[in-house]
Amino acid sequence: MLNGGPEKIEKIDAAAIKELIKAEGIDLVGIADAQNLILAHPARPATALMPTAKSVVVMAVAHSLGSVYSPDIMLWTRSKMQTSRLLDETAEKVGRMLEREGFLTLPISADKPVEIFKHDPETGKKFRQTRTVGFLSFKHAAMSCGMGEIGKNNLLLTPEFGPHQRLCAIITEAELEPDESQDFDLCKGCNKCVDACPSGALTSDGYDVDPCFVYWSLGFKQLPPARFWQWPGYLRMIRQHMKKRDFLVESGQTYITDVDFCIECMRACPVGERWKDIRPKTLPFQKNTATE
Repeated sequence: MLNGGPEKIEKIDAAAIKELIKAEGIDLVGIADAQNLILAHPARPATALMPTAKSVVVMAVAHSLGSVYSPDIMLWTRSKMQTSRLLDETAEKVGRMLEREGFLTLPISADKPVEIFKHDPETGKKFRQTRTVGFLSFKHAAMSCGMGEIGKNNLLLTPEFGPHQRLCAIITEAELEPDESQDFDLCKGCNKCVDACPSGALTSDGYDVDPCFVYWSLGFKQLPPARFWQWPGYLRMIRQHMKKRDFLVESGQTYITDVDFCIECMRACPVGERWKDIRPKTLPFQKNTATE
């Protein structure tokens, strides 16, 4: 282990790196060729962050399923923060070890920061809703090394944990044997996430990021108005929220603990072999500040 154990390993190869990472409490590890990642849109190649990169190490830590199904989403938020912390600490330790061995290495945090866009970088057209983009798409990197697939809920699904994991990555010059990508069939014949989505972001036609982001981050079921006639209804919604919510206090808590308002698509997903014996049989709607 890196924490309280040896600070270097005898041989820098894929097997040794995976063993080292799993000893830190990481549940899943995969390795992808940095030059041949499956890319998201907009494209986020690892080589844009490190032109000399050879490998991308993808790590996953399972969420506490108890927190996923907890009655209040704030209990989930705390668990999410802890998984991010474990991933980031491990990425830093492994990154420092690899650099001591002579390989330039860049850990990419499981959480923030992210790039923030008000305008489409390709067209210059203003988005209706501000969008955020990670510096590397962990989901696509995980697909590249055969860890899982992206489901209808736009989350990474793994055979072991379904959508119930947090991801992180390490970009490095170390040339590690990559894992092969795989074809999965985890998200077939099921629409539970679509049925559970309270924002209308998930439909039979696919995923719409804007209503998902607005509801997940603010608890609002309406997007900012795009037309003048939409403003009265939007302001009525804000007024109703203000009767029971304190946005100033909420903002402070959100900045400190990164509170979310919705994970219903995650909670509804039945995928994940590790959870089949302890997954609750009933699924009451999870309480959050916006739905009280």
